[in-house]
Amino acid sequence: MSEHHPPPERPYPLDHEGRIARLEGIVEQIDVRLGRIETKIDATRAELDGKIDANRESLETKIDRLYRWVVPLQITTILAIAGLAFKAFSD
Repeated sequence: MSEHHPPPERPYPLDHEGRIARLEGIVEQIDVRLGRIETKIDATRAELDGKIDANRESLETKIDRLYRWVVPLQITTILAIAGLAFKAFSD
């Protein structure tokens, strides 16, 4: 024969008011936790925005520096080719 075990005790009171009070407490805890998560997400987003802006500025600086070298080099190359072509056809 099987032994008879009493039902496990419930972690909440059996009356409706007690259950509702417990659920309200749980909902309040969830609300607080969600507020913390939102705050952390906002802080992370602000941090990432700052890093992206810094990287964008760094990249723009590097591109500007490259343009200062590439454009004059291209102009010099075009002028050199034009000069050689002019000299070759003028003879």
